[in-house]
Amino acid sequence: MEPVCFEVFHEKVSTRVKVWPEYEKAVAMARRFKRLHPEVQVILSVHEFRHLGRGTDLLVTVEDLRKAGIALEFLSGPITGLYDPGDRHGQGAILFGVLAALSGAERTYTREKTLEGQESARKRGRTGGRPPSLDADQIEYALTLRAKGTPMKEIQQKTVITRGKHPSLPTLYRTLAEAAAQRTDT
Repeated sequence: MEPVCFEVFHEKVSTRVKVWPEYEKAVAMARRFKRLHPEVQVILSVHEFRHLGRGTDLLVTVEDLRKAGIALEFLSGPITGLYDPGDRHGQGAILFGVLAALSGAERTYTREKTLEGQESARKRGRTGGRPPSLDADQIEYALTLRAKGTPMKEIQQKTVITRGKHPSLPTLYRTLAEAAAQRTDT
C-alpha cells in the first residue's frame, strides 16, 4: 500500500505549553485510523523531534503513541527517518528515551545561557526592555504642573515624548505615580 497523507496539522504553540490542540487532533485521527485498519502501519510525521515536547513530556508522548501502535517519522533534524517505538528489538524505544533526556538537557542549557546573558547585561547597565517614555526633565515638569493642579489631559498635551507624540494618559499616570513613590522613599 502506498503512503497516504490525510491531513497536515500546524501547531503554533511553544513546546513549554502543556496543551497542544493540533497535536491532539493529529493523534486522535491516527488512533481512529489505526482502530479502523489495525493491519496498516500508521505513521505520525513530525518536523523535528523537539516539536513533540521535552524531557518527561516527550517520554509520555512516545509511550502514548507506542500503546496506540503509531510509528513516528521525523522529517528533519539530527535523526531524520522513521522510528517505531514499539519495534521488537527495542531500538525505537531506546532512541526515544535518549531523545527525551537530550531535549530536556538542551532546554535547561538554553535557559541557563539566557539567564547568564541577562545577568551579564545587567552588570553592564543594560536591563533590556523598552526605554522609558519620559526622561527625568519631562517627569519633573509634569510633576510641577500636577502640583499646581493642572489636569492630566493638559499635562499630556504639554508633554511630547521622543517619538514626537504625546504620552498616553495611562503612561503619564504610571510614571508620575512611580516618581512620587520614589520621592517618598528617599
